[in-house]
Amino acid sequence: MVQVAEGIKPDDLKKLLIISLLVIQAAGLRAQTAKDSVSETAGDDPSQFFTRFEFFNEIQHHTNSGTDFYFNQTTLRAIVKIGKRFTTRLDVPFVYNSIATEKDYQPFGLSDISFRLLGYKINQSKRSATTASMEFNLNTASSPVLGTGKNMLIPMVTYTRALNQRGLLMAIVFQEVISFSGDENREDISYSKIQPILLYPWTRKMWAVVAPELYLDYINGGASMNLEGRIAYAPAKRINVWLQVGGGLFGDFVPRYQWGGEIGCRYFLFRIRP
Repeated sequence: MVQVAEGIKPDDLKKLLIISLLVIQAAGLRAQTAKDSVSETAGDDPSQFFTRFEFFNEIQHHTNSGTDFYFNQTTLRAIVKIGKRFTTRLDVPFVYNSIATEKDYQPFGLSDISFRLLGYKINQSKRSATTASMEFNLNTASSPVLGTGKNMLIPMVTYTRALNQRGLLMAIVFQEVISFSGDENREDISYSKIQPILLYPWTRKMWAVVAPELYLDYINGGASMNLEGRIAYAPAKRINVWLQVGGGLFGDFVPRYQWGGEIGCRYFLFRIRP
């Protein structure tokens, strides 16, 4: 049964959002005058730090304890480059959850906001790069069925390498998710996510991304693997659009979904190489 979450206080959340938006606005204005340029695939390259805004919608189908339900999430994302080695990121998600509960919980509204305080490029050579980040997932959901009920700490390390001159790219992402506060009636969260990524450019304006995901749950001992595939296209110099599909291959960990789909759009605040 889903319990009511004790989230972050509204005043604290309001202050955090105001500060975040001011930082994004200031950095965004600076980015518009920057001389940096990006390739069309930069948004899907984990080693590339560029200021951009993204909008994407994802629908998932879950089966938990014999109960089928749909989870639809629309996310507004702002990524801000600060210097050559740092970025910040703010995700504001809105969710619709079709799951039936004993209480009449609101099925649509704000979900858990994610804020990356630090994205840092540890090292970078001509063909490879290693990056690290620290994110906080905040218990801000407007209804218990729209979020986890927990505040979470999410450290992540990514290694990326170019495999050839045509732009073929391989990356490996290791992510740890740990809950540290929130609703005491909700189960704690502790799991790892390991995700290899392969980016293949078909043409200058179109490319494919294949990204399997392995989840290891440390609370109940489960493990699951999903497979995601994405087709991306650059219709204009500052815009990417993409279509993604995914499905659960095996496992018994809750984040596994049987199938899912996502559509999205990305806008860069940098000029792109002609």
